[in-house]
Amino acid sequence: MKKSVSVLIIFMAIGLAAVQAQLSGGGDLNPDLKAPKEAQERFMDLRIGLSVHWGPSCLGGKEISWSRGDSIATEIYDNYYKQFNPINFDADEWASLMKRWGIKYMAPTGKHHDSFTLWFSDYTEYDMENAKLPIDLMKEWARVCKENNIAFGSYYSNLDWYHPDWSPNEHGGPGQLFKTYPDSPNMERYLKFMEGQVLELITQYGVEFIQFDGEWDDTYTHEIGAELYRKFREADPDVLLSTRIDKGRTFSKNHIDIDGQKYAGDYQERERVVGEGNEVFAWADHPWQAWVTIDKGQWSYRKNTELMTIDELLLDMLSALGNNGNYMINLGPRPDGTFEPDQIALMDQLGEWLHQHANAIYGTRGGPYYPFEHGVSTRRKNKAWLFVIKPNTQKIELAQLKQGLQGATIFGTNQTVPFKKTEAGTLVFDLTVLEPNQTVSVIELSYAEDIGMEAKNQGK
Repeated sequence: MKKSVSVLIIFMAIGLAAVQAQLSGGGDLNPDLKAPKEAQERFMDLRIGLSVHWGPSCLGGKEISWSRGDSIATEIYDNYYKQFNPINFDADEWASLMKRWGIKYMAPTGKHHDSFTLWFSDYTEYDMENAKLPIDLMKEWARVCKENNIAFGSYYSNLDWYHPDWSPNEHGGPGQLFKTYPDSPNMERYLKFMEGQVLELITQYGVEFIQFDGEWDDTYTHEIGAELYRKFREADPDVLLSTRIDKGRTFSKNHIDIDGQKYAGDYQERERVVGEGNEVFAWADHPWQAWVTIDKGQWSYRKNTELMTIDELLLDMLSALGNNGNYMINLGPRPDGTFEPDQIALMDQLGEWLHQHANAIYGTRGGPYYPFEHGVSTRRKNKAWLFVIKPNTQKIELAQLKQGLQGATIFGTNQTVPFKKTEAGTLVFDLTVLEPNQTVSVIELSYAEDIGMEAKNQGK
């Protein structure tokens, strides 16, 4: 997670699809390596994920990593691990919450920019094995995710401000638990460290996907990203590696500008802090996820949060799904390993809605309509769902599909939604039958056969 003010840029418009390159796997330096299509499809079927920014830094209540050497003195920050005592952490309770919330996949910040590692790693002493309460958190998460059919992955920071062999050393400089050599910083030595840790995640913890981050420094090159992509792909042909394994993300424009023919990566992430003027929603034909923190101020734990409302969260989520993306929700757990009651309450509301509308969410893709003035849509086989997000809309006009619409009903009922075909080749839906003043109204469409996308963006 790169600091929002310097990374997250406003997206231009939904019509960017025409200039996007398809993400293709290994890029120009590994043309023989293709993205694992079945794994990509499984990932996109999951739709709703959970991210957690957590570690010893939560004791300071400031942003993870970015506060080191800034709002928190380096010496204080680097010694939080000696006090990190998550005595109330219960992986089984986390799994229960995730199921209640409708979460289908999750990823903790296995190692953020500050280098602290949430598992027992053979490559560092700055890890959970040396925390005040030594718990192999990754092992516990991996276990409960497997037991509860939740896909398990991890965030991993390419850069490392604590490690003396990474350059540039920012936000506090090298820490004390790594040996500093006369030739430090040494990128070759650092990359062996990074490779070793990522291979631990893949081979020992069985992660199904990895969220890379921190590729922006000039010391990390396209050649490095391509080489690591090959090594990790060889370790597990099915693991999904985010595009930040390479240098394809373009900060000067927006996160959707990724050349998948040149740069490596299997899926794209667009991160967002709500309320800071950044936008991530634009149609994509390749796998992607919106990575959004429900605290409008920061990603990791702080005492005084400003949370999204349930209406904001619902509309945000549907914007991602309707643009053919997944939605990964970030929470900041408390130092003791539990979640704030207001975060639980908000996620419970979302979970209730997701369980009620599961058939229109999980296993779907965006479409058959590109996002239109009054909402978005999802589809699966011969069904589609319209999410009307402007309350009291009287009608919507959408393109006719060649498969032929057989019927429209209010989701979860037998209540018919009237529609008529026009000579212009569109369908006009009468929405006066919908309950008024609803944040979201859902209409289920049934077709004669499996459907694809509309020919062009002509929704009104």
